Amino acid sequence: MKLILHAPAVHQGGGKTLLLASLQALDNDVDCALIADARLDLPPLPHNIKPHVFPPTLMGRIHAERRLTSLCCAEDVVLCMNSLPPLLPCAGRISVYLQNRYLCTEDTLAGFPWRTRMRISVERCWLRRRLRPGMRLYVQTLSMQRAAQKTLSVFPEVAPFCDVAQHPRIAATQSPLRFIYPATPDPHKNHLALFQAWRLLHQDGITAELHVTIANHSPLSLKIEDERAAGIPIINHGEVDAATMAALYQNSTALIFPSKMESFGLPLLEAQAACLPIVAAELDYVRDVSTPAETFDPDSPVSIARAVKRHLGAQETLVKILTPGEFIHSLMTDGADRDGHAV
Repeated sequence: MKLILHAPAVHQGGGKTLLLASLQALDNDVDCALIADARLDLPPLPHNIKPHVFPPTLMGRIHAERRLTSLCCAEDVVLCMNSLPPLLPCAGRISVYLQNRYLCTEDTLAGFPWRTRMRISVERCWLRRRLRPGMRLYVQTLSMQRAAQKTLSVFPEVAPFCDVAQHPRIAATQSPLRFIYPATPDPHKNHLALFQAWRLLHQDGITAELHVTIANHSPLSLKIEDERAAGIPIINHGEVDAATMAALYQNSTALIFPSKMESFGLPLLEAQAACLPIVAAELDYVRDVSTPAETFDPDSPVSIARAVKRHLGAQETLVKILTPGEFIHSLMTDGADRDGHAV
């Protein structure tokens, strides 16, 4: 019996983190085959893990599915970490680890490039048609369980796992103030609303830095350069490895997490392990795995900015409520000031 980790297309974000953690956790006596994406930066692997690497193309994906079928025997255990069941008939005991929330919802794909929209649409159909009785479906949170039950008519097992022990504990405060948001530049990660919030904070004299991890030369990284040119303190570190990420947590004041949708939200767990306060969207997935210090409406840059202010203890200026008499007096006075006589 062998374990087959089927992970084509897994190469970044939380999926990459959990795949590498799974490989590291394997005992040396476990015979393992790994079907991987060529974009995945694999560490040196022990002799018991045999990688089969395929390019991120249509033909590469088809070859990966064929390789899975050829490798698998009836007694083998297959864990599909790419959120999809095998496309072709497979003899082993199949489990699917569903990590992509877009595949078990009908949420809009607006904001994605057309190729990505097409791919996710195809994968939604793939998941529904190839998920078979007898396959085990795992999700990471109760929110994902409810979503999968509603759209797929199945009841998946909730089995979150992660390895966040490597992140050190931090002091309660840091100077200067630094907020960290580790996320890919996908539309649901909501960077643009976060940047607008940081502009509002800058206008109000809040000098906290925002640190992000966006791939260099991407459209969003160019947007960051525009913000920096306007004096907004946003620092982009590009894609980072685990050690650099741990150092960013170590030197941050809080995690800010405006993402509108997550299957897990691994940075929330990493922040908690680092004893880092969390300022996050008031959404189900956040409270599935964490207890935030402050929350906000992720659709409102004003709400995001106000949550940051509350966390920092900054005073919010409230609008003055007039009495009817004060309003009429103001109306009459303003008219006299403008025109030289009462209206």
